[in-house]
Amino acid sequence: MNTEAISQPLKAAVDQGIVCGAAYAIIGADVHEEHYLGWCDDSREHPVVSHLDYDLASLTKVVATATRIFQLLGERTIELEDPVGSFFETSFPDVTVADLLLHDSGLPADLTDVWQYESAADVWQAVKDSQLVYPTGSAARYSDLNFIILGKIIEKATGNPLAVEIHKHVLKPLGMHDSGYCLGNEPFRDRNWFVPTEMTQKRGQVWGSAHDETAWQLQGCAGHAGLFASLSDLENFAQMYLNDGRFHDQEIIPKQIAVRLPELDHFERTLAWIRWTPNRKNLWHTGFTGPGLGIDLDRRRALIILTNAVYPKRGNEAWQAARRAAAAAFFGGKYREKQA
Repeated sequence: MNTEAISQPLKAAVDQGIVCGAAYAIIGADVHEEHYLGWCDDSREHPVVSHLDYDLASLTKVVATATRIFQLLGERTIELEDPVGSFFETSFPDVTVADLLLHDSGLPADLTDVWQYESAADVWQAVKDSQLVYPTGSAARYSDLNFIILGKIIEKATGNPLAVEIHKHVLKPLGMHDSGYCLGNEPFRDRNWFVPTEMTQKRGQVWGSAHDETAWQLQGCAGHAGLFASLSDLENFAQMYLNDGRFHDQEIIPKQIAVRLPELDHFERTLAWIRWTPNRKNLWHTGFTGPGLGIDLDRRRALIILTNAVYPKRGNEAWQAARRAAAAAFFGGKYREKQA
């Protein structure tokens, strides 16, 4: 594996000031590299170091929510064919758990103007009242609503709050001690534990709390966003996938799901994940704040990228290009490019 080719666009992004700093890891059978580059913000007072927690944004979907959903599927507590209507009353009762995971539910990408709602209950009601914008199963269009609903299904199926379920069944058994929801509320964590994200008109400098507006309106904990994690914690998560769903001899994801997951190629996706290439067992996902997570199960290696690309403001297309270049070097080809 050419780790320098993977590193080059990430290092260049920091050197050129596209992002203030970044942390990334490349792991595999014959390599384990960790890199900490640059600074947490433009004050240049706090260098990027190993213990920092990053807002994972949509990596929450695959790290937290999908992992717990896969566990519940393995236990037969829920089934892929279960309709949403069997859990709660909604305007789309026939959409299934599989549709939500595959992003082919037909639901819109997000709520319109989430700031209009006065409470988390109002936000959740608005999600349940959402109307389909295309026929279920006819296409795949990425939607935060899909995973907000999956987070609520976890709560309904277990009787516990989402944060409790994720901590007990995902983070704790994976040794992800620096990870969780609403970490900024913990008294022993000051701002130096986190990298800042966006400077906003509504909330000022977002730092140590969920950047995603809908997750914030859901009190910082949701199925689609809100999770924080450190680089080393995500290495544990990736190692679990590379070990067929096991971590330190404990099954985290049932092997039948972990091993067969990438075999499903549905509108360029599999359950919860993006397929980087259509004919290989590889998984990819990104987050709005800048992170990326790639797992190549054919070659048994992983790439974890963390940064705060929405600092001081969103719309950092240059970082998106750098992240995709690193992923292309890692996977060995351009996105969706068939390979022998």
